[in-house]
Amino acid sequence: MKNRRRYTSKSRVPSRRWHVPPPLIHGPETLEGGGILQEWENELGVILWQAFRDAMLWATTDPEHRADAFVDCSPSHLDAVVERDLDARLRTGLRVLRQMVEDPASIREEQVARACRQLSEWADELGYLGTALAFAQDAALAARRDAAAAFWVATLAVRLNDHARAEVWFRRAIGLARQSRDWRMYSRSFGGLGNLYIRRGNLPAARRLHTRALRGARRGGMRREQAHALHDLFAVAVETGNVAEAERLAREALEAYGTRNRRVHVLAHDVAYFWMEQGQFGRALPVFQAVLPLIERPIERLFVVADIARAAGGVGDAATAETAAADVWRWAAEPELEPGAARALIEVARGYISLGYLENAEAAASRSLELAIEHRESKIRFEAEALLDSIRTAPRPVSEPASQEPAFAEDVHGDQLAADFVRTLETVAGAAL
Repeated sequence: MKNRRRYTSKSRVPSRRWHVPPPLIHGPETLEGGGILQEWENELGVILWQAFRDAMLWATTDPEHRADAFVDCSPSHLDAVVERDLDARLRTGLRVLRQMVEDPASIREEQVARACRQLSEWADELGYLGTALAFAQDAALAARRDAAAAFWVATLAVRLNDHARAEVWFRRAIGLARQSRDWRMYSRSFGGLGNLYIRRGNLPAARRLHTRALRGARRGGMRREQAHALHDLFAVAVETGNVAEAERLAREALEAYGTRNRRVHVLAHDVAYFWMEQGQFGRALPVFQAVLPLIERPIERLFVVADIARAAGGVGDAATAETAAADVWRWAAEPELEPGAARALIEVARGYISLGYLENAEAAASRSLELAIEHRESKIRFEAEALLDSIRTAPRPVSEPASQEPAFAEDVHGDQLAADFVRTLETVAGAAL
C-alpha cells in the first residue's frame, strides 16, 4: 500500500502567538512607588502611596484569591480625603480604590484600571511624573491585555529618562497590540521605541523600528499614524546625513498629513530647519514664516522667530532679520521665556553673522552664553563659546560656515516641496479662522 502524503489544512495550523514581555515594575527607585512620597511630602502623599500599593496588590493577585488579599477591609487612609473638595478625578479614583479594598471581589478589572488611569492623568497634568508613572503601572497591570495602558506607562517612563523600563513597556504594548490587531497602538508603540533608540544614538535600529511603525499604520489604513512614522523616518535620515532620502520622506509625510492635521506645522518646521542647516535659507524662510501663525505656545513662537532671524540673515534680508531679532531680544527678557532664550539668541547671532553685523552678533552670542551658563545648557554653551571665538578672532568679516550644496536629485524638487509646505500651512491657518 502506497504511503499517502498527509496535508494539514491552513485552518488547523496553530497561529503564531505574539510574544508579550512581562511587565517591568521596578526602576531606579529604592522603594516601590517611592516617587509618590518624594513628590508629595504631606498626608496626601502617604494616602496616594497606600492607594497605589493597594491597587498593585489587587492587580497582581489571582482573581480567585482577591477576596482574601486585604486583612483590614476598612481603608481609613482613603476615608480621610475621599470626601474632600478635591479634583473630580482624584475623588472618583480614590472612591473606586476604597471599594476595591472594602470588597475586592465586587469590582471589575476595567473599573480599577480606569480609576488608576484617571489618577495617573491627574498627576501628570500637575507635573508629578513619579506619581503618574506609579498609577499608570497599576492601570496596566489591572488591564493586562490593554496595549494603550502599556503604551502610557512607556511614554511616562521616557519622560522620566527611565529608558530600561520604557523599552520593556513599549515592547509589551507592541505584543499586546499585535495580539488584538490594534494597528494604531502597534504603530505608535514601534514609533515610541524607535524614538527611544534615536535618543540612544542607535540610528540603524531606530530606522528599522520606525519602518515597522509605518508598515503597521499602512496595514491598519491609518493616515495619521503613517504621517507620524514618515516624520520619524525623516528625522532618522537627517541624523544619518542622507539628504536625498530626507527630502523624499518629507514629501511623503506632507502628503500623509494633508491639510486636516494641524500637526503638519511641526513637520514643516523640522524640514525648514533641515534646509537651513544645509544652507538652503531661501527655501527655509517662507516655510518658517508660514509656520509662525500656527504656533500658540510662547516658547515655541520664540524659537520660530529666532529661526526667521537666522534664515532672513542668510538670504540678506536685513529688514526681516532685524525685526525678528528685536522680537527675540524683547521676549528673551520675559522670565517665563528666559529658559529658551539662550537657544534663540544663538540663531539670532548666526543671522547677524550672515549679514556681517558682527557687533550685534557678538552681543547676541554673549547673552546666549550667559543664559546657557545660568541654566546649565552645556550644548548651547559650547556653541556660544565657539561662535564668540570665531567672531573675535576673525581677521575679516565672518560668514556662515561654508556648506556643501545639498545632494537633491533636482533643485526644482526641493523648491516645489517648500512651496507645497507654504500652501498647506496657509490652508491649515485659514481653516482655523
